[in-house]
Formats: sequence, C-alpha cells, structure tokens
Amino acid sequence: MWNQYEAALQGSHKTNNVSEGRHNRFALLFGKHHPDLYSLLREFQKEQADTEVSIAEISLGKSVKAAPKRKWITIQKRLQGIVANYEHYRRNQDILTYLR
Repeated sequence: MWNQYEAALQGSHKTNNVSEGRHNRFALLFGKHHPDLYSLLREFQKEQADTEVSIAEISLGKSVKAAPKRKWITIQKRLQGIVANYEHYRRNQDILTYLR
C-alpha cells in the first residue's frame, strides 16, 4: 500500500499517474478502451486543434484552469485537518483512536 500522508498534508494530487486523467478522458470520448486507428487519429486531430485554441487563449490572458468545485475544496480541507492531527495521536501512542 502506498502512503498518501505527505500528499494529503500538502494538498497534492492523490494519484500516482498524472496521465490517468487524460486516459480516462480519451476512453470517455471513444466510448471504448481500444479504438480503431482511424478513430484514434481523428480524436488526436481534434485534441491538437483544441490545444492550439487553448494556447491562443492563454497568450491573450485567459485563465488556464477552472476553479475547483466547493465540494472538493471542503473535502480537501477536512482531509488535511484529519492528517494534521496524526502527530498528536502518534505522540500519545493512541494510533488506534486516530484510525477510527
């Protein structure tokens, strides 16, 4: 099992594979995990066109990233609070209470 303690404290990404989001996006676009070659090329061309539009918008000063939803901000703050309390429970040798 891989440890997410530091990532939770720092508010970092929770996945270990940055390309996972892109992979899921393409799977959603195709509706299947193994598209044929022509469908793949067509989607790559669309993606390239979208990227060029994004580059042009960024060069004109448009914001790059959408603001995170309030739900995820709340969850992240709660998680950071829980993880921040770990040291207190560890010092008091009360890890089982922390884990509950």
